[in-house]
Amino acid sequence: MKRYSSVTTFLSLIVCTVIWTTACALHRTGTDVPETPQLPAAYKGGTLTGSVVEQWWKDFHDPGLTDLMKTVLSQNLDLRRSWARLEQARILARQAGSAWWPQITAEGGTSRTRTNISALPPGTGTVPKRTTAYHIGVAASYEIDLWGRIASLDRAALQDMQASRMDLEAIAMSLTGQVAETWFSLIEQKEQLNLARTQLDTNQTYLELVEFRFGQGLASSVDVFQQRQQTASVRARIPLIESRIGILMHELDLLTGEYPGQGIAPVPASLPPLWPQPATGIPAALLSRRPDVQAAQFRVKAADERVGTAMADRFPALRLSASTGYSADSLSDLVDNWLWSIAGSVTATVWDGHRKNLEVERTRSVLDEQVTLYRSVVLTALKEVEDALIREEKQRLYVEKLAIQVALAEATLDESRQRYLNGLSDYLPVLVALQSLQQTESTLLSAKKQLISFRIQLCRALGGTWTSKLETPERRNRQSGDEA
Repeated sequence: MKRYSSVTTFLSLIVCTVIWTTACALHRTGTDVPETPQLPAAYKGGTLTGSVVEQWWKDFHDPGLTDLMKTVLSQNLDLRRSWARLEQARILARQAGSAWWPQITAEGGTSRTRTNISALPPGTGTVPKRTTAYHIGVAASYEIDLWGRIASLDRAALQDMQASRMDLEAIAMSLTGQVAETWFSLIEQKEQLNLARTQLDTNQTYLELVEFRFGQGLASSVDVFQQRQQTASVRARIPLIESRIGILMHELDLLTGEYPGQGIAPVPASLPPLWPQPATGIPAALLSRRPDVQAAQFRVKAADERVGTAMADRFPALRLSASTGYSADSLSDLVDNWLWSIAGSVTATVWDGHRKNLEVERTRSVLDEQVTLYRSVVLTALKEVEDALIREEKQRLYVEKLAIQVALAEATLDESRQRYLNGLSDYLPVLVALQSLQQTESTLLSAKKQLISFRIQLCRALGGTWTSKLETPERRNRQSGDEA
């Protein structure tokens, strides 16, 4: 009866302590986080209606590019590293959640001691005494989450895991853009190579013409040397273009996780036309379509939860413990001596040099940093969309003007050649017109590729939801095996 009274007194003390400390204010997550920056109603050069871009590379209708994207999304080494980081974050979240469960330990052991006791009668010396003890038991301990410290830790770890998933999806989006850029750069360089070879043949024809007229006394040696120089200049460009082609192929091999030089599927002979500009939607939709924006948002929430953890850590902690087991001097008597105990404790920090208060201030500062970073990521995402829109618009006009310039250069070359053949002018106007035409043709080809690059940048900037369907390489391979 006396033992029951003492236990009741102890529990009453705990209850009083809890009631007293509940008067202290705790952190409520989400109340101190600033809202998303003010967003405009529409993009300056965007369209609200139309098809929303998702797996945009399929709109190029290039089977080689589509197959390459599948390979990269399953074999790219950077993406595999992201899967490993996501798994680490998932394990850390499970570790944080394990605090909800009691900790149970089992223990067993034996000990043997020797002591010297005085012999009888007194004064006759000492006699050694040996004793053996055996024990076996189970103990459990559990912390009652009075202030939400464990809950905040658990939620913060889950937010970190979500942020890691968004990081992975952001890397996947960047990879698709990088692959497409490299793929179309490769196509452009192969077109440049074909163009250079065609221009070399043209220059050879003009050189033969000038040499023939020189043999007839109708041209000077200067005309011959100038045309030879032009021909050599075009011929010198070919090795550089071939070098860029090899480097681009190596880059694609690396993106697919292969040793450089393994080779890729045949590329198309020319750059594809662009499909109509996709709908941009409203800027607010970007918050849910950009993984990097969502990752920053999850990190704000995680930092907010850790403020709650730091504040809850300042309050007393209530822990319960229980143990049971057996103890005896011999194995035969072990099961006859059953022991048990139940205990509860309240621990509170009286003085720690303001360490816990400073930790609260530190976590608040981290929260401020993450909020500022989130606002920066949102504004940067909006800027990327606006930049891509204006770049594509102006680049399209630039391509149109270059096409007109190529047509005029062709007409100028034809007129100069006719005047030269008719003896109305020397060879210099022909040479200038030929150089201008061939340079403008190469510039136009690069401009068309740059227009495709700006479309790729726009699609990347608009984000998408297709990354949410990404699966780990192991699971994807297992499903492929089941289907086979």
